[in-house]
Amino acid sequence: MKIRRKVLKVIKVVNLAYLFLTLAGSVATLAEVHANRRRHRRWGIRPINKKKESEGLFSTLFKDMWKFDAEQFFKYTRMTQNQFKELLALIGKDIQKDKKRRHISPQERLLITLHYLAEGCSMQEMAWNFRIGKATVHTIIKETCTVLWKRLRPIVLPQPTKKHFIKIEKEFFKRWNIPNCIGAVDGKHINIIAPKHSGSAFFNYKKNFSIILMATCDAYYRFSMVDIGGAGAHHDSAIFRASCLGARLLDGTLDIPKPKSLPKTRIEIPHFLIGDAAFPLHENILRPYPGTSLNEKQTIFNYRLSRGRRCIENTFGILSSRWRILRKSICASLEICELIAQATVVLHNFLQKSELDIPPNERRYCPTGFVDYLDRDGNIHEGLWRNEGASLRSVNRLASNNYSRTARSYRDIVAEFFVSEEGWLSWQEDYINRGGAPNC
Repeated sequence: MKIRRKVLKVIKVVNLAYLFLTLAGSVATLAEVHANRRRHRRWGIRPINKKKESEGLFSTLFKDMWKFDAEQFFKYTRMTQNQFKELLALIGKDIQKDKKRRHISPQERLLITLHYLAEGCSMQEMAWNFRIGKATVHTIIKETCTVLWKRLRPIVLPQPTKKHFIKIEKEFFKRWNIPNCIGAVDGKHINIIAPKHSGSAFFNYKKNFSIILMATCDAYYRFSMVDIGGAGAHHDSAIFRASCLGARLLDGTLDIPKPKSLPKTRIEIPHFLIGDAAFPLHENILRPYPGTSLNEKQTIFNYRLSRGRRCIENTFGILSSRWRILRKSICASLEICELIAQATVVLHNFLQKSELDIPPNERRYCPTGFVDYLDRDGNIHEGLWRNEGASLRSVNRLASNNYSRTARSYRDIVAEFFVSEEGWLSWQEDYINRGGAPNC
């Protein structure tokens, strides 16, 4: 019996050893197959990229524009040299790589990203122009967009608070004569190439793949709240509520100030956003009266509302006109597409903020006449950005038109205020009588 047990133990050990050797051989074989399948690198650096220092755009065109042609520098980067320096000072350390190794400087990394966003050219084209690898361009754009959002968002797009909303409300009343307004709201489709394994999740009703940029703006064409990345295939009625912005507003969790009296009256109503006919009528959202058979009070209300609502339309117009990557179907992963949208939003606010104290006729990012403006008679003149072709496409109807009596009563109160002595504008009736039609 003892001998038999010893034999069985030996056999068991031999079997285990054989199994181990078999598994080890299989792993080695798989590793060998995988190694053979990997693309063989023909060069450490492609021959054409070895001339980067002498023929790459950073060493030639960029330095010439920096020294001799400020106008072309702005067209290339969408900012002036001083704005470029300021931005580089904010993010330079975060995009700096190991100086001991052959590296691309923070200045060149920022330049590559800005031009890619400004013109919407392909990453391969950027690689050829700068004499670097396409994978390197991809990494640079991803990392720089991430840093732009991380560093600029707290400065130019902070989390809104009651104090922040009160400031916007004062600006809206001063510039657009709309009381209690804390911003204009709209949603846009950003076209993308179909993400891998996404099915129809991002396939919208216009037969394109897209993500949603839902945003509000202040009276000076700066974004105040954004929600980026919603799937374009969402049913229209779910898009607004599916966004973080819409959900917080409709659920009452947004930090909005308490109701306030209309100017020179004792009538209190909540603060509200203004939107077009796509948005639901809500206690905190005003939309125009529907239909064409409107009385004078309703027509004046729609006209006054459309004046303020043009803020968000022009904000998106400036954004897509300056950062033309948004005008094309972005060929990148879903993560990169969202980072690109985030980067353009904070860059827009950064440049708008930096030019706020500059006289309008000296501004470069948003000069005089670039956005819609009104003359003394209330006539609307379209901005130059509209001459540059199609802008971002708006989402369709965002929610059902069911609304509460309270929401309807607030709209009626504001409409009554616009035709009352306290809220009257001298030219509004003349404009309506001349046949002016509000663009709502």
